Amino acid sequence: MPLVGVTANRLIDDGDQREWVRRRYIDALEAYAKVEIVVLPTRSIEDKNGIWRLVSRLDGLVLTGDESNIDPEYFVRSNTPRPAPTEGAYRRAERDPFRDMMVSLVLPAALQKGLPILGICRGLQELNVFFGGELYENVSADRNMLCHKEDLSLPRDRQYDPVHEVSVQSGGMLARILGSSGPILVNSLHSQGIRWLASGLNCEAVAPDGLIEAASVSNAGTFQVGVQWHPEWHIADDAVSKMLFAAFGKACSDFESKRLIADRAE
Repeated sequence: MPLVGVTANRLIDDGDQREWVRRRYIDALEAYAKVEIVVLPTRSIEDKNGIWRLVSRLDGLVLTGDESNIDPEYFVRSNTPRPAPTEGAYRRAERDPFRDMMVSLVLPAALQKGLPILGICRGLQELNVFFGGELYENVSADRNMLCHKEDLSLPRDRQYDPVHEVSVQSGGMLARILGSSGPILVNSLHSQGIRWLASGLNCEAVAPDGLIEAASVSNAGTFQVGVQWHPEWHIADDAVSKMLFAAFGKACSDFESKRLIADRAE
């Protein structure tokens, strides 16, 4: 089965540092993408050869969602040393510099390798920042925008119910995956969001307030898509989520087949 790297997040709880990722991502990938999983720790790696060795063993990459916001500082320093994340306490809901550091190093290696990539919520934003786009710091604070935050008065599972439509753009990768364009219901809940789409990305879906909620890497040649919503949450009951994960899994399987052929040729 294809081997897919899944980004972890750094959790500091009672002075103890932990790697964590929600089981829902792993369950959805195993059940509907039909891939094997390896969790990518948030360690700081500046050795590009080490990053290449890690990515060379993968057949796909998933940039998971998280409550923390992106610090663009880690994504814009392509030719200069990045600041080292500190071990001190910080509010997770605001920043996770350890996650930022890892993704800012793994993502360019994955793109250079041509890996299939699925970005979810924070993962879409990471793609946009990496390619030079800009983010709203708090989308829902803008009076002209929809409320893209969860209703905290609801039970946790109900917070991830669909809250608004997005219009899938005709002729794009997402429309091809779904077999049609037009509106779909999504469970979009986030603070940051795409303010300006990077020139290296294509718009795939837009919310009624104009916010871009899905994008793909231009001229990728494989599945490299980010969505602002959480398809992993209610996937058992949502046909769109199933198709999205299945398409990612198929791309990972195709990549694995080509990689194995190349390995045997060597």
